[in-house]
Amino acid sequence: MTLLHLDHADTLQLPVTGDGPFNILHTLWKPSHYATGLEAHTRESSWRTFRVGDLTAGVRLRYEDRTVIADIHTDGDYKPHHREQLTARLIASYGLDEDAAAFTALAEQVPAMREPLAALAGMRQSCPEDYFEIAVIALLLQNTTVSRTTTMTRNLLTHHGKLVHFDGITLRAWFTPAELAAVTAATLKEKDRLGYRANSLPAFAAFFTDHTSDELAGEDLVEVFQEIKGVGPYTAAVMASHASRDPSVFGIDVWNRKILARRIFDAADADPTAITRRMNDLFPGHAGTAALYLVEHEYLNAPVAPLLDPAGIGAWNQALEATAA
Repeated sequence: MTLLHLDHADTLQLPVTGDGPFNILHTLWKPSHYATGLEAHTRESSWRTFRVGDLTAGVRLRYEDRTVIADIHTDGDYKPHHREQLTARLIASYGLDEDAAAFTALAEQVPAMREPLAALAGMRQSCPEDYFEIAVIALLLQNTTVSRTTTMTRNLLTHHGKLVHFDGITLRAWFTPAELAAVTAATLKEKDRLGYRANSLPAFAAFFTDHTSDELAGEDLVEVFQEIKGVGPYTAAVMASHASRDPSVFGIDVWNRKILARRIFDAADADPTAITRRMNDLFPGHAGTAALYLVEHEYLNAPVAPLLDPAGIGAWNQALEATAA
């Protein structure tokens, strides 16, 4: 893998137009998210890579006066349609136009939400991945530990993605569906150590090569995603809720089930159906956002991937660049 240097191409100023408070730190950085090398966060700035059409883009994000400032770096000819796509992607990825006031009004009435709301007020869901990338992550999260998922993600991105440097930071970047389609199931199993997922991932690559995110917009995503080999109702629901940013939907797994049971029932565990019903009763139309707050607050003091100390960026870069040797 060759280290690719990206050149500055643009600076976007994206106003936060949605009602309610906006928390830039916890919108961009989620304490529960595992490390991928696709993004890095300090308290003042965040860096993230995107695939936008035929370009690989690196974006530095910062915040001033209720405006997200995005410095764009790319590996090719940055054209107006790239600017339009990236602008729309950033607004959608971080919910800059979403109304947080309605959720906040509901959450203020629920005792279990008092501490999460005080710590995370204004946090939006963050989903910078496109539909294909969401699907890959959902597959890698199936029936396994965070440690195993982290390893599989690192293997895929190291072997089939890109390594880029921009604005003083080195990050990994995704592969496209077409790029992954050239990889055999045998390679995915033996080299990338994906186990049974090696048989499903080529089907993901084929599906998303033929179906773009624009084409899927407006479709019943839970139903459509189940057309992909290896995708069942739970994985399809996780994919769809993240892709559509539906504030009412959330997936329940063994980890967040126990967190939610403890917070809303004061119990060690609970049936997923009971949790879903109670969350919808407490937060009608916003159960997914409420679940996000409860889960992220649980990890706040012991994040899976802590914030990066600016003094440690050099060591971060060296660690990632060593994988290119």
